[in-house]
Amino acid sequence: MGESVRKRLKETWAEGFRQEVLGLLMEVEPEFSGLYGDRGRPNYSVGRILGICLLQEMHALSDQAALDSLSFDSRWQHALEATEEQAYLSRRSLVEFRRRLVEHDPEMALMRMVFDRISEGAIAKLSLSTAEQRLDSTLAMSNIRTAGLLELFRSTTQHFLNALDSAAMARVPPPIRSWHEHSADGWFGLGPAKRRNKLDELTQWVHTLIDLFCQDPVVSQIEPYALLQRVFEEHCERVQTEPRGKDDSPKGSADSGKDSRHVSEPKIVLRHRHGGTMQSPHDPDAQYGHNGIGYKVHVTETCNNDKNVENITDYEVHGNSRSDMGKAKDVVRRLDGLGKTPTSLYADAGYPTPQLLHDLAKRGIDLVAPVHRGRLDDEVMSRQNFSFDDGGRVRTCPKGHRPIDHRVQNPNGEGRHLHAFFDGHICRSCSARQRCPVRAPNHRSKGCHPTQTTGDFRLDISPALQARDRRWAQQNHKSWRDRYKIRAGVEGTISELKRAHGLGKLRVRRLPRVHFSLVCKVAACNVKRWLRAGAFTRLGRLLRAIFVPTPLTGHRHNERPALTGVSSL
Repeated sequence: MGESVRKRLKETWAEGFRQEVLGLLMEVEPEFSGLYGDRGRPNYSVGRILGICLLQEMHALSDQAALDSLSFDSRWQHALEATEEQAYLSRRSLVEFRRRLVEHDPEMALMRMVFDRISEGAIAKLSLSTAEQRLDSTLAMSNIRTAGLLELFRSTTQHFLNALDSAAMARVPPPIRSWHEHSADGWFGLGPAKRRNKLDELTQWVHTLIDLFCQDPVVSQIEPYALLQRVFEEHCERVQTEPRGKDDSPKGSADSGKDSRHVSEPKIVLRHRHGGTMQSPHDPDAQYGHNGIGYKVHVTETCNNDKNVENITDYEVHGNSRSDMGKAKDVVRRLDGLGKTPTSLYADAGYPTPQLLHDLAKRGIDLVAPVHRGRLDDEVMSRQNFSFDDGGRVRTCPKGHRPIDHRVQNPNGEGRHLHAFFDGHICRSCSARQRCPVRAPNHRSKGCHPTQTTGDFRLDISPALQARDRRWAQQNHKSWRDRYKIRAGVEGTISELKRAHGLGKLRVRRLPRVHFSLVCKVAACNVKRWLRAGAFTRLGRLLRAIFVPTPLTGHRHNERPALTGVSSL
C-alpha cells in the first residue's frame, strides 16, 4: 500500500479492532485448546476465528461473505493481523470450529467468557458506570418453519421415517410407507374438514409407530423416535373405550346373540397445549410463548451514562415458554460475579415479584419496575395506607382502628407470613369496607363473604407484600414515572440487535447454536459501540464526523446525511 492508503486504513474501524479487541481474543485463545487434539496439522488461530465471527456479526454477513471479506478486504486483514497465508479460511473450517464448540461446550461458558472480556474492556476504556442498568426481553426465531399442528405431526413423522434403515422400514405398515414415499410433502390447499381428517389419521399413525418400535433396542434409542414420542405425549392422549358385550350388539348384526367380547382399539384424542411443547422436529428446543415461537432473549445494558454510549453487560437465552417473572434475580447473580452489581435495575412489569423486590432491596438494589396487585381494583387501598410501628406491626388501619392480634399463618399454602387481625364486627360495619385490603375469614369459600357474620378479618403484612404496595404507591407519582422513562432505551438496543445484526430471525437452530449466535451478536454490538464512542483519538473524530448527525442547511433537523466510508458499522 502507498503511504496515503496506509494512513487512511489506520483511520478506519480496523485499527481500533486491531488495537483493542484482537488482543483480548488472543488472550482467551488457550482456553479453547480442548476443542483440538495434540496431533496432526496445527489448527487455524482460534483468536482470529473468533475475530471473524465478531466481524461477521458486525457487518451482518453470511459465512461465505465473511470469508470472502477476509480474503479480499484489506481492512479485515489489518484488523486481524492476518498475513497473506492467514487471509484464507475455508468455510468447512469455520463450520467445524462451531461444531466442535457446540459439542465440547454446549452451555457456551467459553463464549460467555469472551463476551465478558470485551464488555469489561469497553467499560474500562470508556469509563462507563454500571450503577444503573436496564433489562428487557425479546423473541428470537431460529431457522425453522412453523405451520400449525398438522405440519408438526407431518414433519415429525417424516423425520422419523427418514431415519429408519431398510430393515426397519419393512416393518412399517404399508399405508404409512406408501404415504412416506409418495405424498409426505403435505396437503396444500385442503379445506378445514379435510385437514382435520388428515390430522386424525396422522395421530393414529404416530401412535402405531410408537407401539411398533417401542421394544426395538436400536430404533427406540434414536433421537427421531424420542421426538415422535414427545409430540404424541404433548398433544395427544389415549382414551380406552368400553368393551362391547353380547347384549350391546345391534339387533340383526353378525355379532348378535354371540357370547364373545372384544376390546376396541384405544381412541387417540388431541388436546390443545402450548407452553413448552415442541414446535418443530428440526429444533426441539424452540418453544411457544405469548409472542410467538422460538427463543426468549434477555438483554441487560448500562444506562444514564453521560457519554451517550452504553454497554451490554449481560444476556440470557432459553425457550420462549418461560416467563420473565423473577429472571432479574439471575441477572443480578451473574453481574455480582463480574463485579458489575447495579444499584438500580430498570425492567418492565413482567420481571418483578413481591419477594424479589424485597430481596433485592435488602441488598441495596432498587428494581425499578412497575407492579400490579392481581385482581384488586385500583380503588382498593394498599398497605401504605396503614400505620406501622418500628417492628413492622400494624398500629392502626386507615380508619384508625387498632388490630386485636398479630399471628403467623400459612393461608392457602402460600407460606408462613405475619398477619394482623381486626375485629370482624367493626370491619363489617366500616364505611371503607369495599376499599380495604383486609380479608374476611374463609374469603375463598362460597357463601362466606360477604354474608358471613362471625370471625375476625386479617391482613397479610409480609415484607414482600409491603414492598409491592410501596412500589404501587410510588408508580402513581409523576416523579417515579419520569425516572422510569430511561428503561425505554433498552428497546432501542434490542431493535438494533434485530435490525443491524439479525437477532429476530437466526440462521441456525438448536439451543447451543442459537446461544453461540446470540453471544457473537451482543459482543459485536459492544465492539461496534466501542469503536464509535471515540476511544481512539483520530479514529474517534472520524467516526463522530460520520455517525453523529449535524444540522445541514436545507435539511430537516431529524434528517441524517448519507453514511459513507465505514457505514457498515
